Amino acid sequence: MTRAAAASSSDSGPVLQLAPVFPRRLRDHWLDPHAAEVVELAIDLGRAAGLSSAALFELELVARLHDVGKDAVPHAILRKPPPLNDAEWAVMRRHPEWGFEMLVDVPGLEPVARAVHAHHEHWDGNGYPQRLAGPDIPFASRIVAVCDAFSAMTTERPYRGARSVAEALAEVRRCTATQFDPAIVDAFVLSFPEQVGVA
Repeated sequence: MTRAAAASSSDSGPVLQLAPVFPRRLRDHWLDPHAAEVVELAIDLGRAAGLSSAALFELELVARLHDVGKDAVPHAILRKPPPLNDAEWAVMRRHPEWGFEMLVDVPGLEPVARAVHAHHEHWDGNGYPQRLAGPDIPFASRIVAVCDAFSAMTTERPYRGARSVAEALAEVRRCTATQFDPAIVDAFVLSFPEQVGVA
């Protein structure tokens, strides 16, 4: 999968047609390249899991809008290179809650809002903001968590280089059963057949 393909995966899809009816704060995230890549990865996983068309539609919305709550994070924190101090990190960690509040205002998006709220929960219960664990975490949130982390690791930042696919997959594997759902990790790794067996 290429980043170009990821960025254009849904440009003509039915989900994109919803953008004009969303509040502007949601539309601003619609064509974000990171979100587009998370969508591509998540939909591949959702199809492999046999999700229905309706569930895939919901998953795409969650993937596309998972970071919308960062609109409420001050730019001085959002654009600051790591490490953040404790106070800044406390603010940053509120973005899933703020995303929930933005999305739940849109009629019909309550399930999407709940999944966005939970996309930083961990399989072992040590995530945030609700400390959900295991199957209590919405399935879409568990998929997006893996795809979001992989996309972030393989994207170059001003303060660090991008990790290789092999390095990012190794980190995802390392976090199996602590941060990530083991079944989703297994399916995700298998979506990169050229990397299977790479340490």
